[in-house]
Amino acid sequence: MLRFIKFCIVGGTGAIVNLLIFGILNFSGMNYLLSSFFSFVLSATFVYEINTLWTFKDRGFKKSKKLWATYMCVSTCTLCINLLTLYLSENFLMPLLSNIWFFQKVFEITGFLLKTNNMEKVTALYSQCIGIGIGTVFNFFGSNFITYKKK
Repeated sequence: MLRFIKFCIVGGTGAIVNLLIFGILNFSGMNYLLSSFFSFVLSATFVYEINTLWTFKDRGFKKSKKLWATYMCVSTCTLCINLLTLYLSENFLMPLLSNIWFFQKVFEITGFLLKTNNMEKVTALYSQCIGIGIGTVFNFFGSNFITYKKK
C-alpha cells in the first residue's frame, strides 16, 4: 500500500507536469492529440526518474538504458490508453456533458480562469485528465509487475 501511495504522489506530480505541458502546447495551437503525445513523453521521463530513485528504491534497481527502455515500453502502452481515452472523451463524452447545465457552468468557469472562450481547449483539458486517470491504473500495474518486478 505504501508503494501505491508513493506511486500516486510521483504520478500526481507527473500529472501536473503533463497538464502544464499539454495546456501550453494545446493552447498555443497544437492539435490536442499531438499535445498529449509530447506532454506524455516528457512527464513519463520525469516519472521514471523519481520512481526509480524513490518509489521502487527498495527493489535495488539502478537507472540503466534497459530499465528505461522497459519503462518506456510500459509507458507506450499507457500512452495508447491515454490517447484512446482522450479521443473518446473529447469526441463522445464531452459533447454529451456540454449539454448538461452543471458541466456547462464548470466549463465556462474553467474557461474564465484560463482566460479563454475556446471551449474545445477547455474540454480537451478535462479529457486529458480522464485519460491520465485511467492510464495511471494501468501504469501502476505495468511498473510494479514488469518494469520494477521483484528480482
